[in-house]
Amino acid sequence: MKAVYSDSAPCKLPRSHIRRVPQNKRSYVVGYHVCCPQCGFVTIALQGKDGLTITENLHTLQVSFSTSLRCVYCNVLIHLHDGEMNIEEDTHVRRVQYR
Repeated sequence: MKAVYSDSAPCKLPRSHIRRVPQNKRSYVVGYHVCCPQCGFVTIALQGKDGLTITENLHTLQVSFSTSLRCVYCNVLIHLHDGEMNIEEDTHVRRVQYR
């Protein structure tokens, strides 16, 4: 699925939306807020944390992560490469049910 670049507040991001931190595109990237496509929980991806390197092309809004990001809530792995977001379920995934 396509990751959608957004400037909404992190608490209002819809599923599969990402938000750059800081919003000023002229400054270097600190990280991204990533809304999990599976559960809708927002996880922060910080540049340099656990070896994560974020590359971005802000003209085409394509973002890539060097390693996968694990959702804080449901524990799926979120892969982001050239603006395409994929999720991977492994043995750590929690089954989340909504009523």
